[in-house]
Amino acid sequence: MTLPPEVLAIFGPTAAGKSALAHAAAVALGGEIIVADPFQRYRGLEITADAPAAHHRAEVPYHLVGDLDLTHDSTAGTFAAAAHRVIDAVVARGGVPIVSGGTGLYLRAALTHMEMRSAPPPEVREWARALAAHPSAGAAELRARDPKVAEAIDMANPRRVSRALERSAMGQSVDAGGDIWKAPARRPALVVGITRPREVIDVLIAARVDREIGDGLVAELQRALETPGLARAPQQVIGMREVKAMRVGTLGRDGLPDALCMRTRRLARMQETWLRRMAPDALLDLADAPAVDALPQLLTAWRRAREGVG
Repeated sequence: MTLPPEVLAIFGPTAAGKSALAHAAAVALGGEIIVADPFQRYRGLEITADAPAAHHRAEVPYHLVGDLDLTHDSTAGTFAAAAHRVIDAVVARGGVPIVSGGTGLYLRAALTHMEMRSAPPPEVREWARALAAHPSAGAAELRARDPKVAEAIDMANPRRVSRALERSAMGQSVDAGGDIWKAPARRPALVVGITRPREVIDVLIAARVDREIGDGLVAELQRALETPGLARAPQQVIGMREVKAMRVGTLGRDGLPDALCMRTRRLARMQETWLRRMAPDALLDLADAPAVDALPQLLTAWRRAREGVG
């Protein structure tokens, strides 16, 4: 017998409108939002990470947003523990936890009992970091060690390459996707995927990049880079690498929008792959309409699942 869902989860490619839809659902259901995004956790990256605006946070409770200083690292393991506590507390007080994000890994971490890998020894971590700092060397080593994983990850992201090399060195490397798909659910959940045509996503990404630059993205990242003891994790946010390049003169300001759009489009494609692997319970194609237009469909899917209607 399938139990009625206690948790609503919304996932889709970046800029598709999942945050807007999650907010509208929270208003309609009296829900609380758990943001499954490692970068929205950081105070000082509000523009860059597209964190919820103050007026949205005044309307709906948001959790795991702005709860970390830039000197701290966010990991899937620490996020999972915090997200589980929040979800359990929301359910206990009769609310609807709405998990929305960000990254597929963090969404799965919030929804499941996902087994976390042990941390590598310092010498392995340093070896992997040093290799990943040289893209061609890091890519060659990973392809030699684990070609399937090398094909599946973003090889232009030094952090992902470094993590994959660490796992490979420790014998933890798994076939592109790994055990996270086998992790058992903690609570019954309705997972809703949202999609749009790629050409629409690309237009929305460009609009968001323009907005964030206009809102002060470069100045925000300049301040973050000057933070004493800046941790490794926040430095992986899209935009940090580009602003570093601007500081040393290898990227001009005129080239910033295209550079940000290119990396964000790559992220969106990866999230589309994650969405297919998740096999969501419901899939909403937003086409080119505002995301909130899909709220009636979302609420119908939630009501039917709660009532056990197939």
